[in-house]
Amino acid sequence: MAIQASYERHPDLGCEAVVFIDDESDACFQIQRDLVGGPHADQYCVTTGSSAPIYGGIEQWRHRDDRFEFALTRRASRLFGDEVLSFVVIPAGDETVDELAEHVDRLLR
Repeated sequence: MAIQASYERHPDLGCEAVVFIDDESDACFQIQRDLVGGPHADQYCVTTGSSAPIYGGIEQWRHRDDRFEFALTRRASRLFGDEVLSFVVIPAGDETVDELAEHVDRLLR
């Protein structure tokens, strides 16, 4: 399964995110973090884009070539319907797969 991915920075909303969208089902997986100075700038969350955020929802992740895999916490796995999300990433914007992986690493720190 190939998923469109992009990095987004929204100063007006006070956050940044890596957004993964399945064009076939419109399913969305986002990793977000408040910008510096925001109330949750010290922690990331995962969301469907329309769900409430789940802070610390990823136990582990890895990236190999163009495949991203996320091991989710129990609470996040209930939201996304699986304990592990694994998919091939196709950049939707100007970033490369490696640059998207760097954004994910930074957001999860």
